[in-house]
Amino acid sequence: MIRQGCELKEKCTFKNDGIVLLNKSRGISSFKAINKLKWIIGSGKVGHAGTLDPIAEGLLIVMINNATKFSDNLMKKDKEYFVELELGYETDTYDTEGEITEKYEGNLNISDEKILEVINSFTGEIMQVPPMHSAIKINGEKLYELARKGIEVEREARKVKVYSIREINVEHKEKCKISFYTEVSSGTYIRSLVRDIGRKLGVYATMTKLVRTKIDKYNIEESVSMEEIEEKLGKAKETSEENVCKDISNNLEKVKEIIKFKNIECIFNYEKISVSEEKYKNIIKLEKYKYMIWGLCEQLSEKGEIQNKEYLELLKKEKDFIIKNKSLLGRKFELLFRLMIISPIFVKYLYRIL
Repeated sequence: MIRQGCELKEKCTFKNDGIVLLNKSRGISSFKAINKLKWIIGSGKVGHAGTLDPIAEGLLIVMINNATKFSDNLMKKDKEYFVELELGYETDTYDTEGEITEKYEGNLNISDEKILEVINSFTGEIMQVPPMHSAIKINGEKLYELARKGIEVEREARKVKVYSIREINVEHKEKCKISFYTEVSSGTYIRSLVRDIGRKLGVYATMTKLVRTKIDKYNIEESVSMEEIEEKLGKAKETSEENVCKDISNNLEKVKEIIKFKNIECIFNYEKISVSEEKYKNIIKLEKYKYMIWGLCEQLSEKGEIQNKEYLELLKKEKDFIIKNKSLLGRKFELLFRLMIISPIFVKYLYRIL
């Protein structure tokens, strides 16, 4: 099947903007998963609206081509997960990928009532400390990079929301295993939730399985796996009189059907934004300028000066266009842009506040 994907990439170019709801398999990183899809269909730029750890599986929204500029629209949405955990031990990663750091030597004969009481106590707004093995940055360095060096730093607790925990199932066999579904706000770490449940029970806990089932209105039932895509593309190639891989312009609808492609309009429709062709082009252009503004702000904040001066010159040339379309740019970026044109030194301090 891989060979067929290779042939597709060599002969096709998928130019449409939109999303694919991918059912990511366990054992592969989100980065590898989306780039494999890119390679198979021969698209341009790809991104995602919220990463999944290699141990996790389930719904991954893949942004294709210009849709990558709108990943933030979906990244901050609420999410639902199916979780499995084991009581009795804790690892440094809070899942089965890590080394055991704590072990409960006593009896795990905890009543179902007590387990349900503790788990349900985590619904609502809670304060949560993110795991060391996470992509959160402290002083410009990702926590998991520090963790790999054996360095542990203090992390501030963050407010997150657990909307619901349902269908809790407890199994008392050789090991005490628990599973449930939970709907949470963006930024919630399920591994940390599992750790906190174990500590509150007083016996430790480790996450053994995690499946993302929903991202806001998008459901895993609408998704397609990489294995399905490869299999269906292979069958399409074998049964089609005209090679699906030969010319994507003649087989675009077939490829879209196989990968369950959704046009970028689905994002705008979901956000209830009316977008004409001209407005869409302006949005794409402004999203590009947003990244430029953000990049320049990062340079000012970290190094005290602008290094990509060609970006600043381009933004100055586009000043009239940017101001004219300030409603599409957003107030924060408009303010940063105006200050950057007048005096970058103000941006250096304001950016940290914003």
